[in-house]
Amino acid sequence: MELAKIFKDEKQSARLKAEAEFGQREIEPFFEKDNMPGSVLEVGCGTGFLLSQLAEKYKDISFSGVEPIGPGFSQFEEALNAIENQYTNITFIRKRIEDVKSNEKYDLIYSVNVFEHLDDWREAIDICLSMLNTNGRLIILCPNYWIPYESHFSLPIIGSKSLTYKIFSKKIMEMEETYDAHGLWKSLNFVTAPQIKKYCHSRDYTLEFDTAVMARMLDRLDEDPEFKKRQSALATIAIIANRCGAGFVLRRLPARWGAYMKAVIRV
Repeated sequence: MELAKIFKDEKQSARLKAEAEFGQREIEPFFEKDNMPGSVLEVGCGTGFLLSQLAEKYKDISFSGVEPIGPGFSQFEEALNAIENQYTNITFIRKRIEDVKSNEKYDLIYSVNVFEHLDDWREAIDICLSMLNTNGRLIILCPNYWIPYESHFSLPIIGSKSLTYKIFSKKIMEMEETYDAHGLWKSLNFVTAPQIKKYCHSRDYTLEFDTAVMARMLDRLDEDPEFKKRQSALATIAIIANRCGAGFVLRRLPARWGAYMKAVIRV
């Protein structure tokens, strides 16, 4: 699907395309030759662009996407409709994941930069795992707010979410206006890697963190100009640190020390 045909704003198209390409790089390793999933669900699929890229490449796999379309997101709805018309192996569920009641089962469920916006990420994990086939996996990629940095707004977190807003309210409101993302700050739940670890332990879920994801995020700052621009506050320092070997160190640190996390969860 050509995003530019639907999203006339070139910056928005570039941002959406860059995010989808990042997601594909992180999710595609789970499409293993000897263990290829037959059914895949994306939680919070947005425009559906990532799903369309995967569906184009893996035509024998059945793909589904969960995405609640609300007021102000008519272009997202247009994109989902265009994809459904173009790809016979993609279907969309236009609901919040917390509202999905389905007997469908999937071999792989993933979510890219969505769990930090959910009203109840714990319930979302339970729902996703209930929809997994035996030996299925849930992949969660999202910021880790144990590190006091908010990546959407490129802001340090000072004490708490409410205090941070008081300090940076002007910048937050300006960014929400610029990107037509009203309510973005309010939607953030500040989920942390230790919280996910504790919850999975309490539910007896098997959890693994891919700690190498932070090294790949540093590489992305070097390779993805759109991402580098959005993270301009830290980009230069991070790139220098990466070239000095920070990636090697990050691969060996516990997940809680990474500003971004990749969790792989099984029942």
